[in-house]
Amino acid sequence: MRVVQGGPEVYLTILDIEEQKEREMTLVQISDSSISFSWANLGINYNGKFIASDTTIKGVMDQGGLTWEVIFHRTEQAPIEVRRPQEPKPPFEYYIEYVKIKNGDVELGATIVTPFNAKGQQPLKMVVLASGSGPQNRDCDIMGHKPFWVIADHLAKNGIGCLRFDDRGTGESTGSFQKATLEDFASDVSACVDHLRNDPLYKNAMIGIAGHSEGGMHALMAASKDKNVDFIIELASVGTSGRDVLVDQQYLIPKQNGDSEEEAIWNKNLYAGLCDKMMIKNKEQRAMEISMFLDSMYAASSEKYKASTTVFNFKIGMNMFINNPWGEQFVKFKAADYLKKIKVPILAINGGSDIQVPPIENSAGFEKGFSKKTAADPRSKAIIVDSLNHLFQRCEKCTVMEYGELEETFNVEVLDIMTEWIKNL
Repeated sequence: MRVVQGGPEVYLTILDIEEQKEREMTLVQISDSSISFSWANLGINYNGKFIASDTTIKGVMDQGGLTWEVIFHRTEQAPIEVRRPQEPKPPFEYYIEYVKIKNGDVELGATIVTPFNAKGQQPLKMVVLASGSGPQNRDCDIMGHKPFWVIADHLAKNGIGCLRFDDRGTGESTGSFQKATLEDFASDVSACVDHLRNDPLYKNAMIGIAGHSEGGMHALMAASKDKNVDFIIELASVGTSGRDVLVDQQYLIPKQNGDSEEEAIWNKNLYAGLCDKMMIKNKEQRAMEISMFLDSMYAASSEKYKASTTVFNFKIGMNMFINNPWGEQFVKFKAADYLKKIKVPILAINGGSDIQVPPIENSAGFEKGFSKKTAADPRSKAIIVDSLNHLFQRCEKCTVMEYGELEETFNVEVLDIMTEWIKNL
């Protein structure tokens, strides 16, 4: 992190992260021995404290509800060679079209890939990709990986078309990501389906949605209202409820990262309590209850945690994350409410080592929640693929931070499962 312009307490900086090829101007605040910054383009926030004894900054990073400890050292790090062997390279075996899709006041930047032999396919299959939590571009860039590009490339090489788009407020899309709700994101997915349906080239095509993580929630919400959706693929998504997944992951992630049982339980209780408070309908009472609850949770936190952030920054960060329309809809989301309204075939795939969306509970949730028509369709199924993390990488440590260390972007076995399932519709 390098300061390029500043004052006594607020600094504009350039933040370079080699693995993500990002270079983002952002706001950094320094007060006494505390430091905090936001990396708006990726929805990342950091709160830490300078430790004079070892000249480090120790704190907590959060992104899309995930939190992990980060320590900055005063050392010059050698560039890390990042290998991404699955990233598509030209010449491409399909047509590529860049489009803008209107959804009310929002315009979505998108890429459509169509197989060269599309006109000869009866019927052509097209997939709209819906991304997960946090502002994502159309490739779903994360830690140097571009999983949506890899998926689109694989599908197109196998005769299946694909549309992927920048989240609102991200990349070439307009609008505000931070102010958007689950319903807004679902409406963006529907707008992409409508765009394809209104294009003469795809008039007779089978059009489906493949949603990853929170994007699977958007897919269910969109398909429950949109009769133009012919099939759905749920990738590491929520088959139970938003509350259950959020609370469970806030125990599993710290445990996998090496935190103690006590620390993991504290973190789980923090999010469980916040979810309960979000059920309070009166917003003023809710805000008051959340404030008192966070005071008590901060007081009960470990000394290590208190050293990483102030109670003020802790409360601000948690409120920004959950006490908003998106947070309310996320916590109240129940997959069964939407699954019962959907009558088309569904393929739900979960990674067996996923610590963000527990596989056993959510896979079972899909099977149990399928409507009678979907359940009676032999094409509908919910499967778990062993040893894969939340991004469908074959993992070793299976932590969140390992995502960027692994060379695999998206497991070929899962790509093949998706491809064959779509082709056989």
